[in-house]
Amino acid sequence: MEMQLKSIIAICLTSTYIGACVSNDSQPIKKLEIECRASQTIKQTKAAISGLTLIGTSIADENFATSAAEIVSYDSCTDKLYVVNAQAKQVDIISLNDQDKPYSTGAINLQSAGKHAGIKIGAANSVATHQGLIAVAIENANKQARGIIGLYRSDTLTLINTFPAGALPDMVSFSKDGRYIATANEGEPSSNYQVDPEGSITLVDLIRGPFNAEIKQINFKAFNVGNSRHHELPNTVRISGPNASIAQDLEPEYLTFTDKGKLFVSLQENNALAKVDVKSARVEAILVLGSKSWASYALDASNKDKVAGNLKYYPQLESLYMPDSIASYTANGKTYIVTANEGDGREYGFTTTQHICDQLGYSWDSEDFKGTNDYTTKESFCIAHSDEIRGKELNIAKDHPLAKLLKDKKKLGRLKLVKHNEKIPANKPVKLFGARSFSIWDEQGQLVYDSGDDFAKIVLTSEKQHFNSTNDNNDSGDDRSDDKGVEPEAIEVAYINGSHYAFIGLERQGGIMVYDISNPTMAKFITYVNNRNYQESVCIKVDDGECDNGIYNPKAGDLGPESIEYFQRNEQHFLAVGNEVSGTTSVYQISF
Repeated sequence: MEMQLKSIIAICLTSTYIGACVSNDSQPIKKLEIECRASQTIKQTKAAISGLTLIGTSIADENFATSAAEIVSYDSCTDKLYVVNAQAKQVDIISLNDQDKPYSTGAINLQSAGKHAGIKIGAANSVATHQGLIAVAIENANKQARGIIGLYRSDTLTLINTFPAGALPDMVSFSKDGRYIATANEGEPSSNYQVDPEGSITLVDLIRGPFNAEIKQINFKAFNVGNSRHHELPNTVRISGPNASIAQDLEPEYLTFTDKGKLFVSLQENNALAKVDVKSARVEAILVLGSKSWASYALDASNKDKVAGNLKYYPQLESLYMPDSIASYTANGKTYIVTANEGDGREYGFTTTQHICDQLGYSWDSEDFKGTNDYTTKESFCIAHSDEIRGKELNIAKDHPLAKLLKDKKKLGRLKLVKHNEKIPANKPVKLFGARSFSIWDEQGQLVYDSGDDFAKIVLTSEKQHFNSTNDNNDSGDDRSDDKGVEPEAIEVAYINGSHYAFIGLERQGGIMVYDISNPTMAKFITYVNNRNYQESVCIKVDDGECDNGIYNPKAGDLGPESIEYFQRNEQHFLAVGNEVSGTTSVYQISF
């Protein structure tokens, strides 16, 4: 209570106001007079991180697995967490009590942003805060149309302004000095793949204030075939959309501002990073990330072998890194990019009958509905486009070293692979989605470090029976072995007590990996924590382990970590984790 009173007194007496732009021209931001509590300085020590202790969890009041707790951001001005609730089209507000436990205290209804911008909004996808400013990436109700960035005050929760963004703004972030806001606009195609907007990056410069902001839309048109920069595009950048231009096919997923005026953007489906110069708002380069061999690292490739953690080495089997979340840090004067290598194929479709699906010339899952009576009546998923293929269906030379293994569902037959239009010859590798790891890259896109098969071996040691579980069923061990494994999704980096740390969230398995990345070439594993109780059902009513009534069971713990946020308060260090499947936001204290 004493610490809480100190914070309140600081707010009331110091009347400290925001200065989001560290510049002589930051007065327009200061004129907002956003009330901000006095900043706290934590004394640095030489102590190293030893673990994470769960402090508490806040549960969204939404149905199970509806993305009710996705991206979380901490605002130091209000000492609160702001969490994207995609289901409710709002940002939930979570306060912290004297014991640092989180509890819900309200929400920001984003309809005000839609009304201001003159659009009908869809889901919110991301939130970021900076000294009293809250930026929210909001998609259009028509996902292929342009979305917006909503900018709010944290003290009164009122809307300041909106800024136009590209199609499907998927992630939003402030630069470290607060001068810029940027969104990664994915430009995802429609479910039938008939409408495919261009991917882009929105850059908002607040130097003259939020009412006179300079907005730049950065696109990739110059890299299209026949255009001025097409020759700069590495030929190994993955382009797989049907009839898509380069600009349409490049899909920004996540971004990070560096300390040196650069912006790195993950192009997940393309297995690449875009490097952007912030001052000129120009794409400097597109960096292809290449692939990783499973000749030296062990992989569990089947969910049908009845062996949890059946780790094997496979020469001529490679993974595309395809990162989702990325972060950046500076060590020894050099900038490094840290990636969570989730992997993501393109499969788009819609629910209809097999009769209609066949008429449209799309693909139907042959395992569904065998009878003729089902052909025109029962509905299921009709695939308009997919670049994924199971190992047993891959067109591969008979003398390929993996050919026999690919025909066996207990070996590589079930593995979800990158589809090829031509037969794979014996001397070429077979490729799959996602490296099941985290990596560190330099500014030129060169690999500095990869965690290899660490995640699989660590999880197998601590959770063997539940190894490679999926995130919506607590009786699903080995379920994800054929499809990206533990699936690294969220990533955060922090500089604490003189060391750099990476925190990686495992979307399917659950839990957080902690590494010391102070030496970028020799990252060290610190600990793994998973607030998931496999002994409990995921919902209060389940059928074969799967949720049957949409009501989450709090005893199951956290399911599906989507984002991680490091913050400080009360002279302590914390992590907040947003879990999209369970709809929970959990706070951990970092111990030393």
